[in-house]
Amino acid sequence: MALKYVRKRPVPEWKRRQVKEIRSLLTKYPTIAIADINYVTAPVLHEIRAKLRERGDILRVVKNRLVEKALRESGLPNANKLIQYLKGSNALIFTTFNPFELKLFLDKNKIAREAKAGDIAQNDIIIPAGNTNLPPGPVLSIFSKLRVETRIKEGSIWVEKDTVVARKGDVISGELAELLKKLDIKPIEVGLQVKAAYVDGLTIAGEDLEIDLESMKSEIAEAVKNALNLAVNAAIPVREAIPLTLTKAQTEALNLALNTVIPLKESIEYNVSKAVLVATNIYEKIKDKL
Repeated sequence: MALKYVRKRPVPEWKRRQVKEIRSLLTKYPTIAIADINYVTAPVLHEIRAKLRERGDILRVVKNRLVEKALRESGLPNANKLIQYLKGSNALIFTTFNPFELKLFLDKNKIAREAKAGDIAQNDIIIPAGNTNLPPGPVLSIFSKLRVETRIKEGSIWVEKDTVVARKGDVISGELAELLKKLDIKPIEVGLQVKAAYVDGLTIAGEDLEIDLESMKSEIAEAVKNALNLAVNAAIPVREAIPLTLTKAQTEALNLALNTVIPLKESIEYNVSKAVLVATNIYEKIKDKL
């Protein structure tokens, strides 16, 4: 039986160019991150890309197979460990940030979007008092259903007082989403979630990049306090401790001089006053016997 020869189709030029570009970026930037872009809308992705571009970083959305090929051809140590994170829809971020700085930057620069039915309120949602600039009409029934007090003034709907229409954790209804859209209130913050980051041959999973800043600040402050106490009490001559060490030494020397009646300039006035006080007390006790 004769073997059938199947001609392999040539790789399209655009794929070759993309692999070459990604391979070049992999070696140019110190940190590479894979971010999940599932449920991230195009406008949000565009804004995040612009924020990264402002500081010289690059965000690329490329097919997973092409990224995998570029990683395998990059020559970077252990770069292939990133491949396991190439599932679903992803964006590549090439940055001069270290991975932890990148995570904080992305968390800080989340983009607000309109609410959709079924979204979970991330925080309490408040409709503020004042002019909504909406004309009276069917929308009044939505205000009423959501228990938002309104009045008609100057041809538009005014909200009487700040009103909480959803608490943190509540499911946003279709009617509420429609009303928030009309009021141009965007209560949902969306950002990129880092699945993994690569730096200096090390791949760090996204969950390992989570930092509790307040807890870390408290730990650092406590460590500084303990280190300063140690330096002062052990008289270690570090710059931060020297003023406190000198003050402590001066206080201890003065106390010694006062308690042992050493006639120093700084203590003699106190010693004399103390002697006068002691003599006065003794005199008061024995004056009736004299």
